[in-house]
Amino acid sequence: MKLAALLFLVFLAAGTAQGFDPPAPPAGRPDGAPWRIGYYQGGDYKDYAPVLRSILQGLHEDGWMPTDCGECFDPPRANRDVWACLSASDTGPWLRFAPDAFWSSEWDKTVRPGVRRAAIGRLKTSDLDLVLAMGTWAGQDLANNEHHVPILVASSSNPVSAGIIKSASDSGFDHVHARVDPTRYARQIRLFHKLAGFKRLGVVFEDTPEGRTYAGMDQIAPLAAQQGFAIVECHAPFSGVDLAASKAAVLECHRRLASEVDAFYLTTHRGVAEDNLQELLAPLLDRRIPVFAMGTDFEVRRGALLSMAQPDFYWCGAFYSRTLTRILAGAAPRSLPQIFEDPHKLAINLNTARRIQFHIPVEYLAEATLHDAEPAAKPAP
Repeated sequence: MKLAALLFLVFLAAGTAQGFDPPAPPAGRPDGAPWRIGYYQGGDYKDYAPVLRSILQGLHEDGWMPTDCGECFDPPRANRDVWACLSASDTGPWLRFAPDAFWSSEWDKTVRPGVRRAAIGRLKTSDLDLVLAMGTWAGQDLANNEHHVPILVASSSNPVSAGIIKSASDSGFDHVHARVDPTRYARQIRLFHKLAGFKRLGVVFEDTPEGRTYAGMDQIAPLAAQQGFAIVECHAPFSGVDLAASKAAVLECHRRLASEVDAFYLTTHRGVAEDNLQELLAPLLDRRIPVFAMGTDFEVRRGALLSMAQPDFYWCGAFYSRTLTRILAGAAPRSLPQIFEDPHKLAINLNTARRIQFHIPVEYLAEATLHDAEPAAKPAP
């Protein structure tokens, strides 16, 4: 079967709006009051606000909100300010985003235990009906039996390996749900290796269990052993430092690895952001090193060579929003499906391919999303 057909079948299998379970019809609490929702995060991260926005878009499309509150996200602002805006907005008769139910450790490990205690204490009062736990830290802090408020874990790289849930098919807690794409990173690296045939793959991550999870190491390390390539690691802090220090550490890793690898996997990291991405890519592209981006294809639009991911968060937002409404309608979070693969296809930056002289077979182009943006820097002659 040709690759184009394979990619199309993968896209269909990943799920479409028609393949979702239907949303629960809009309704308030049994006493007629709106449902009260809280929010918990480890700290601000570039994906969290877009994921939250996609959830609200899904709630709006399914009739649970009169608007998607887009004005709370544009222009971009800190997530605490986004939540304050949502809390003050007209969200209709069914939902309220509780103004005093926003928790963040600001990526400070010394602050995290106190924030967790405060949130758990609040959840024991049962005045909240559901909490959005955004990211791995949030899932780890709230997925427990110290309370029984429904927890919807979103934007966690791998909630199974992070110890948030028991398995892809069972959260292990009646009140916890976490979306899982159990082979996402292995799929990406398998395709990247087929295209690039690399021997030494560079990966940057924080040297902690959470950092290894963010980088998908539990999936790509076994694949490296199977396919005969080496993973060249460089460690850069994600938490416990300010954002500028995290960005500087990642840049230093990119500069170091540029002389040690023949391919690079751009992973989830706080130090990788829209405003420094081209600077991070420059030392790699200067040496004609192909870069595969783990995240959405905005990295490809900015100069990374390849990705195999969703163009935005629409589909996962729809999955989260429908899961949320079914929980509010009475379904146990543990009873709902957790596996939802990204709708995806290959994304390619053609300009980068030309600049680093990387040949992509024509059959891979047939079903790909093609970008032609300038890469971060021209390679050395």
